Amino acid sequence: MSMRELLADGPITGTFLKIPRFEVVDLLALAGFDFVVCDYEHAQMSLLEACDIVRAGVGRGMPVLVRVPALERGDINRLLEAGAAGIQLARGSGRAAVELRRLVSYPPQGSRSVSLSQPAADYGIGTSLAMHLGRSNAEVLAVGQFETADYLDDIDDAMAALDVAFIGPVDLSVDVGTPGELDSAPMREASAAIEAAADRAGVPLGIFAGSAPAAERARAGGYRYVVVGSDLSMLSAGAASMRS
Repeated sequence: MSMRELLADGPITGTFLKIPRFEVVDLLALAGFDFVVCDYEHAQMSLLEACDIVRAGVGRGMPVLVRVPALERGDINRLLEAGAAGIQLARGSGRAAVELRRLVSYPPQGSRSVSLSQPAADYGIGTSLAMHLGRSNAEVLAVGQFETADYLDDIDDAMAALDVAFIGPVDLSVDVGTPGELDSAPMREASAAIEAAADRAGVPLGIFAGSAPAAERARAGGYRYVVVGSDLSMLSAGAASMRS
């Protein structure tokens, strides 16, 4: 099932993957997560390792999106050709969201380079160019992170370009001047404005949740794409519980 279909049935729950090992993909899939976000922004991994994580997800039937730190055309194309279900852009609000849409989409919707000699196109075996272009443009997600104080800039244009508007609460709290205070007045104001813009555009909302209870509150609040914790936070918590 594609990420778009999962979102339509949502809400869905994923986690950040920071340890570039196929075993981690296996365990998260077996645990019942709907998707994972491979963290190419903050984790200690190479582009090749990120592509390997994507391929492991394809093998497990687990959609893998990749969070990237910047709009690097070559990196984004390679990750999508490996079979990434979408690209999640850090600081991906405003005009960056519009450019993200262009880079993840083939013409006429975007400017992505075309090739059939890659995994996501089945290397052109039994897949025509028209089939691959249509499938990719229909299924690949553009997820933009709203996590800076200029979140209102070009917000309606950004929403028109995105498949998911993702609030990054920790970075956003820092940028609006209340570091770590996720329920501060500036944070409530920012969240309300982003939620309202997403509602106007009919765009699903996403958010990071630091715990299972926070994820449940997010789902109850209408968020459809919830990323809870990470493999590292799970490992840390599990190790501490076993030691005690």
